Amino acid sequence: MKRYKIIGFILWIILVIPSISHAKSLKPVANFNFVKTSYQLNEPIEVMDESYGLDEKKIVKREWMCMVNGKKKTSTNIKSLLSNVKVGEIEVFLRVKDSAGIWSDWMSRKVKIIANQPLKITSFKSKQTTYGIGEKLQIHYTYENPNNIDIKSQRWRYRNITTNGSTVSGKPKYFKKAGVYEITLELQDEWGNWSNKVVCKVTVSNKVIERNGYYLFNKGKQGDLIDGYIDTDYNHFREGNNIEVIDTYGTLLMSNSPESIYSSGILYKETTTGVGRLLVHHQNRTDYSKKLLVLVSTPNSQAVTLKISNKAIEGPNKHVLKTGQNAVLNYLKGSKAQNYTVNPGQVLCIYDSSTVAAWKTNEIVSGTLDFESSGEVTWQVVVMDEKSSLSHLDQLSVLGRDVHNRGTFNVIERQYILDLKNISEPVKLVLGGEQEEWLEGLDALTGETIWNKGNYGLPIRITIKNNEDMGVIVNARGGSYLGAVRWNKNKIFEIPNEEILTTQKVAALVGQIKSQATNEIVYMLPNGSSAPILFGFIPKAVWK
Repeated sequence: MKRYKIIGFILWIILVIPSISHAKSLKPVANFNFVKTSYQLNEPIEVMDESYGLDEKKIVKREWMCMVNGKKKTSTNIKSLLSNVKVGEIEVFLRVKDSAGIWSDWMSRKVKIIANQPLKITSFKSKQTTYGIGEKLQIHYTYENPNNIDIKSQRWRYRNITTNGSTVSGKPKYFKKAGVYEITLELQDEWGNWSNKVVCKVTVSNKVIERNGYYLFNKGKQGDLIDGYIDTDYNHFREGNNIEVIDTYGTLLMSNSPESIYSSGILYKETTTGVGRLLVHHQNRTDYSKKLLVLVSTPNSQAVTLKISNKAIEGPNKHVLKTGQNAVLNYLKGSKAQNYTVNPGQVLCIYDSSTVAAWKTNEIVSGTLDFESSGEVTWQVVVMDEKSSLSHLDQLSVLGRDVHNRGTFNVIERQYILDLKNISEPVKLVLGGEQEEWLEGLDALTGETIWNKGNYGLPIRITIKNNEDMGVIVNARGGSYLGAVRWNKNKIFEIPNEEILTTQKVAALVGQIKSQATNEIVYMLPNGSSAPILFGFIPKAVWK
């Protein structure tokens, strides 16, 4: 019996002990690095998590730990863990659990938290010291932005110190009572830090400025917001009924679906010939830096010449509406043409966002370019890891659509000719709101019929025939709008040039068109903004 016990013990040593040792060696490995060695207070802290499981086991849970305010704090999310840290050096610990339920050992890295460098307003002044009642204020400011990040919000306040009035929140556009007003401003950056507070004073005299069309259309600046002029909804303007529509044909490629990108892949692919335009609008929703590429090749056996013009692709940037506005503004301004020769078997990169900056999480890349080719060219819009090369292109698969637009359309410009002679009341032209005016096309990747809702990427030329001076306004009907227009072929400006158009009772000034003159407005719906958009035409006879 004793002999059998000894043999059993030996077998236990041979079989069990190695398995225990092997199990210990199969612990997952926790590993991470901070992207930077130091961060400002409230700055988002970025980490590269390089943890992995052994034996093909996946990491299913992470536990982060650090000391905050002298107390141990743990979390499964490092962003929430480091939400209330103070200036100084902190040590962050991580352990991970694999799909077998085995935890790794703890590992740690140190990072420094330094004092923040907030925005600094360097000047804040009014263009004039005295205004009349109802006269538009012109207040300008400059600021330093040491971190080159977005402004999240503005805090405007004002009060009538002559009457010892209460403080009112909001940016004043004009005042309705005489007195000396104190106006203050603070800026908040995207990390939540507030700038210094600045103050300026203006005097409002007893002179009353009638805020009618004579004042707004003669004294107003193009792009200015207009409120307090027409109290009713601009949609009550009469529909124009003498309108001619002319389309210019070509190829419009739209890459906007999926708008939110969660992995690398092919966003759109299509073969074209001749004249056309490409639109891109995508947001990086991965946890890693990416790059957006526009690539061309030719299926032909001979070389093809390709001209790229008016290239206006903006970003990477977190401000969706502003990025869309800048893209339209720069497209309307135009850019020098670039000429390429596309040889058989060659893949040319026409645009690479990484040459501007790393495409970080939640940032937008958006814009358009025009093209003209002598033969067939195949376009690919792809997203790749920031450091990936084109040698990995064959490994990419097509990304599925979401609710946004993707497709190929056969119209590249639309002209509206409005006959507004002898009108006696305001007239409206509403663009992008009805399916009957949307471009119809095909998704080249799925074969589905697609509607370009709002007509993104389509320049619209509005030609006006009139025999009376007329004020022109723009009004957002579908939501937020931040855009730009070209006025009479030689002037391009942001509209609106201050706050975002969101309220249907507020408009922005396009300008005043003179009688018996050729008047033209070129408009394109900016990526990120919403349709429909209303253009209003107000004859001089009803300006009061």
